[in-house]
Amino acid sequence: MNNILKKIIFVLAIVCSASILYANNYMTIGLDESLINTYIAEDESNNDEVKKAVNYFIDNYITFGMSDFEKEMQIIKYLVNTVSYDQNEINDNTPSLNDSYKAYGALVNHKAVCSGYAKAFDLLAKKCELSTIVVTGEAINSNAQNGPHAWNQIYLDGDWYNVDVTWEDPITNYKLGEGELFNNYINRTDEEFSINHNRETGHYCTATKYGKDLVSYYLATGVVDFNANMDAYRKILEAQIAFYAASKDEKNTKALIDKLLMVGARYSDDSNYFIGDSDDAITEYILKNLMKGNNVITIVSNPDTQNVFSIDKSNWMENNLKLDISCRMNRIYSSDGINDTRVLVFVWGA
Repeated sequence: MNNILKKIIFVLAIVCSASILYANNYMTIGLDESLINTYIAEDESNNDEVKKAVNYFIDNYITFGMSDFEKEMQIIKYLVNTVSYDQNEINDNTPSLNDSYKAYGALVNHKAVCSGYAKAFDLLAKKCELSTIVVTGEAINSNAQNGPHAWNQIYLDGDWYNVDVTWEDPITNYKLGEGELFNNYINRTDEEFSINHNRETGHYCTATKYGKDLVSYYLATGVVDFNANMDAYRKILEAQIAFYAASKDEKNTKALIDKLLMVGARYSDDSNYFIGDSDDAITEYILKNLMKGNNVITIVSNPDTQNVFSIDKSNWMENNLKLDISCRMNRIYSSDGINDTRVLVFVWGA
């Protein structure tokens, strides 16, 4: 029996055992042989260096009484803070031999590619008594290229969720660390992930209880609140932005704007979300907010909507509304699910 066949049987054995344990919603579409060497599940827990790294994490980041969700978030933040994406390994012809494709790479060398992130997340989670798996498939990157990819699923309060730590810590995010988490790929549904992830193995994920709003609120406050009013929290952040902008404190203003964008600038009632080519609706929205005395206005638009960025619109605001140009933030940010969404935060000086 050749090595490839043995590995296929081994992978299928893992899949079957998981299917028995969670038979109600497990799916397989068929494993791509090109992924087997790279993303095959393997037990690294007996490696002395890995064991030492795992024990260090548990001793320093996990405390008595933590919920499964809080443990998960500690794992994600730890990996984002300590692991760098290893670009050098991507073009290697023998990926199965490279540490960056293993948990060892992430936990010991602090360099990994997607399977290393995924395996490290899985190992740390299991050592924290969480139910997780590594899933494989394909993903479309920011260059519209489709390629093999690995991520995770986690079981929280009776439901499965998708987690992609690699894409929470992407190589394009030059400001690394937990403060720069995008919160686009933590505890998301299959529908949300399907925009750029095509899964070959794993469980059906439809729950939203531990989704974007809860994660955003927790990242911003450290509090787990399933009843948090996210729009109210957005308003609090906007008020803080207005205060620091009026004080000409650019550093804190931008830091708070980043936090607002992490939480998501789109209101629950979609009142600040615009689709279309006309400036009229945006102008009306801006004027109505100014009449209310608001000097921080967030606008979210569809990626194909360019009117928010039109030269005429910018000139009109500068000439007629006395916009503090230095505080205007123009960013591509996913405040609406995983779709890249254009977000503007306008700040008017006092």
